[in-house]
Amino acid sequence: MTTPKAKKSFAQWQDDALSNILSVTLDNTNPKRGTRCYLKSVADELRGEGLAVLITTQVFERVLVARLDEDMVVASGISVFEYLVGSWQMSQTVVSNLCGAKGKALDLAVREARVQALREAQLLLVSYMGLSLQIPDMFPQQGRSGRAIIVDALLADPNANANSLAEQLPELLSQLAARFANDGLPEVIAPAISELGLRTLQRANRSLLQPGFRSILAALDTLTTNRQIAAAIPHMPTFDPEECNGRRMQTGTALGPFMALSGFPAGDESITKVYYSDAPLRSHQDRESLHTSLRTTVQFLHSALFEIVNRLIRSGADERTLVLQLSLRTLATNALRSGMQVDFTKVVDDGFADNLAFVWMRLSEPFTNDARLTRLARVDPDWVTMRALRSVADGGLNDDQSHISTYWRELTRIDADKEQIDAYLEQRLRDQMSSDGGFIPDCFFTTAVALHLGLVSTIARYIDMMKQIGRFKNEIERVRNSPGTLTPAQRANLPLVMQRWESQLQDMKREKCAMDAQMLDPRRLICAMVFYRFVICFLLRQVDAQGVFPQQAFTMPAENGDVNAAEKWRMLPEFLIEDAIEFVVFVTTYAPDVLTDSTAQVGDDGLRMFDDILPLFIVTFLARPKLIRNPYLKAKLVDILHYLTYRDPREDDDYVDTLGGNIPGNIRLHPSIQQFQANLDNNTLARAYLVPALVRFYVDIEQTGSSSQFYEKFQTRYYIARTLRALWARAPRYVEVTRRFFMQSGLGTSEATTTGSTRRDQRVIEEFVTRLMTDTTYLLDESLSKLAVIRDIEKRQPTAEAPAAEGNDSDDASRLDDAESRARSLVSLANETVHMLAFLSQLVPRPFQASEVVSRLAAMLNYNLQQLAGPKCSSLKVQDMQKYSFNPRVLLSELTSVYVHLGLPTGKQQPAAALIEETEAIDRFVMAVAEDDRSYSQALFDKALYILEQRSLKNAQSLTRLREFALKCQGAKVDSRAMLFLENEAPDHYLDPLLASLMTNPVRLPTSDNVMELSAIKGQLLSDPRDPFNRAPLSVDMLEPLPELKREIAEWRERKLAEYQAQQ
Repeated sequence: MTTPKAKKSFAQWQDDALSNILSVTLDNTNPKRGTRCYLKSVADELRGEGLAVLITTQVFERVLVARLDEDMVVASGISVFEYLVGSWQMSQTVVSNLCGAKGKALDLAVREARVQALREAQLLLVSYMGLSLQIPDMFPQQGRSGRAIIVDALLADPNANANSLAEQLPELLSQLAARFANDGLPEVIAPAISELGLRTLQRANRSLLQPGFRSILAALDTLTTNRQIAAAIPHMPTFDPEECNGRRMQTGTALGPFMALSGFPAGDESITKVYYSDAPLRSHQDRESLHTSLRTTVQFLHSALFEIVNRLIRSGADERTLVLQLSLRTLATNALRSGMQVDFTKVVDDGFADNLAFVWMRLSEPFTNDARLTRLARVDPDWVTMRALRSVADGGLNDDQSHISTYWRELTRIDADKEQIDAYLEQRLRDQMSSDGGFIPDCFFTTAVALHLGLVSTIARYIDMMKQIGRFKNEIERVRNSPGTLTPAQRANLPLVMQRWESQLQDMKREKCAMDAQMLDPRRLICAMVFYRFVICFLLRQVDAQGVFPQQAFTMPAENGDVNAAEKWRMLPEFLIEDAIEFVVFVTTYAPDVLTDSTAQVGDDGLRMFDDILPLFIVTFLARPKLIRNPYLKAKLVDILHYLTYRDPREDDDYVDTLGGNIPGNIRLHPSIQQFQANLDNNTLARAYLVPALVRFYVDIEQTGSSSQFYEKFQTRYYIARTLRALWARAPRYVEVTRRFFMQSGLGTSEATTTGSTRRDQRVIEEFVTRLMTDTTYLLDESLSKLAVIRDIEKRQPTAEAPAAEGNDSDDASRLDDAESRARSLVSLANETVHMLAFLSQLVPRPFQASEVVSRLAAMLNYNLQQLAGPKCSSLKVQDMQKYSFNPRVLLSELTSVYVHLGLPTGKQQPAAALIEETEAIDRFVMAVAEDDRSYSQALFDKALYILEQRSLKNAQSLTRLREFALKCQGAKVDSRAMLFLENEAPDHYLDPLLASLMTNPVRLPTSDNVMELSAIKGQLLSDPRDPFNRAPLSVDMLEPLPELKREIAEWRERKLAEYQAQQ
């Protein structure tokens, strides 16, 4: 019969369990513990103190410390942390057994006591684990580090091995977090985060084409899932170290390596060299398949990063502020990303910037995705001074190195110079105020600047890259197709050169494919579109006359009235409006499907981005140009309008008084164009303000402030002309608005004005006519001269029978390239300018017959008629006229129509006073045409009529009216001799000092005390608002009438005309 086993006491059970967990013993006589470390010193101490030589919770720490002695550690061959983790795992196994099926046989009180003892032991083990992470030098350095062990477990598959550390890690992290929550948890977790970051920088883990990055993100996700750890991360010393800025934010901060994971080619060269290696040779469908796969991976990356950062932000107010500060400091120290020439050794790359921007876009979604934008009012336009520039004590940010404040202080503002900015900031910083909008304004401005330095900056470089590819392709084609222009030596090396260039072009195309995947990703663009909807509504709210948009309908602000919070508006960073415009231009041009995507529209009826907000945005800031100081931004609004009202010039069928034309409908346009035009038609403000605003901007764009403003203005004016042409062709209402705007002088009221002043609008009209006339002169002259150069070079171009002689070939090739490039642009511009002149002179002839412009207009028409129908017209016949959009017949027909519109009665029924005014205006124009001695001749009109009739460009009625006008000019030519007699006989003080012509309405110039003809000085001031004699500033309203001199000249004129007629 066997003796029953003696029941162990609780102390003996502890000794067995804890001895096994620590793999130590205090009893070297026990054969079962022979393989365990014998701690003789602890055993002797306990005997000396008269205590039982057993390992219990009371002496557990003494035993553990002895085991961690350097000699013991060295002898074991493993690190302190590895030993502690192993012991913790053993204890966790025992706890699991006690709480599981094996523990059910025990008395409940016994079981709970044993579990409690093990929990106390675990707490000590966890405490020493934390200490070994916090202060590694506190323990002997041997074996694998604690940070490496944790990261290895984080990266391992938890399902691979039962009871592995990977499986038990969440519990261990939970105990670590609970133990050190108020005792240095940031320092405990920092080594593991740093180690994980270092692993991320390894090649196998930083490429999205390899699976390693997913394990990295899963590891970080595991860490941040614990709320206490998430709250500790922003407090880590490595989270936002002061010494890091610029490019170092990508590697030197805790989250930097994870944010640097990238689908952009600059961040992972294998994307270009491997993934897209043969993409340029694949079909469009194959490339889209590649894009879709990579975009899905990037979407996973974005979502993972957002979840991680979102947990940090939601862990507490202090933590949210720390994340905000890190983001703003990262952006501030990478401000050079928005520059023209970016040195990527000094700033974070595109992938990092894109990830940061996307995370903040996702954080802003709760208020930007709101259909009614109910939280828009919480965004304080004065956030920069209320938050970014203030100290922590005053409700601002912790910015000891002034990175954030310096960046926001130096930003260009919408309408303020440096002195105004400094004065405003100084005043506001003295005010004892703080922002009370909470996280929403912080999130809004951070997202805005993140997109400014991320997506928008990358867009600019993407567009530049495509332009470079286009130029390079054109150069290759030019050399390939024109070998005759090369020297013999160049032709000998041509095969090798072409091979090298083709290889370079393929590299560029591969990079473009990789960039296409990111820049044209609908998901990314839709998210940005939703955010910019909020931005645009924020901007509109600031200028709304009532300041309540979008909660109430928008009210157009007065031209010079009080804009709501005007000073705050002027001090807003300019990039807010610039980025919104640049983004919409990009999407309109390269990804128009996004515009009409239902997800991007978001809002309720009246607040949809494409249908409602975008038309309102464009019309408002074009109609009230003083709200924005930078003319470049207003020009970009015209770009958007042009793209979204686009009509292909090859389908124009609306030539003025010209037979024939193109057949529309052959070229398919994107559905967004038709939809946007319908949106404009339905927009009350657009119907009232758009046409006058475009006319006004046609004048204002004369001065852009840039070194290339002379050429830039023509491109913008071309877009204005094409937009107006599209509007006029689409709906009669736009034609009527145009007519009413130009005829205000006849209305005598401000009813039709859009600037709040009839006088101001009339000045715009006068300047518009002058600009249109000047542009027509320049563009026709320049374009026809370039065509003449092309014609000359084409006649001398080398052939196989007559190759180029060395010395002349390269000069001709260079001249031809320049002439062709300029001709393509200039001819298109000239076509639209002449068409607009023809259309408007028919619709509203009176402004073009004004005395201050009529002589110059007549001279311009005569000169260009001579170019198109004179002896030199044959020199304009180039080999491929369609290549340059050059149609001299249409140009001639529309140009000659202007003569008829301005030189013959309209035939409409009018009041007697209006008929008298029309007759005087017509006579003035006819006389001006006939008096032009430089270009006018009856033979020229005869030649033009012959061409128009032979080419069937006008109907019989139009030809008859043109002949009628030519006869009127012939008669007026006789009358011009009398005028010459008067000018020869007149005293000097009766003659205009600049034109030497007899004055009829003399005025005094107060700035120089000279006397000039009113029409002459008005014409001068339209192009240069300065006194022509001393360059002093001068305006029309400063001119002083001289009624006595006017009467004196009139009486003298009558006497002299009587003498002249008597002599005849």
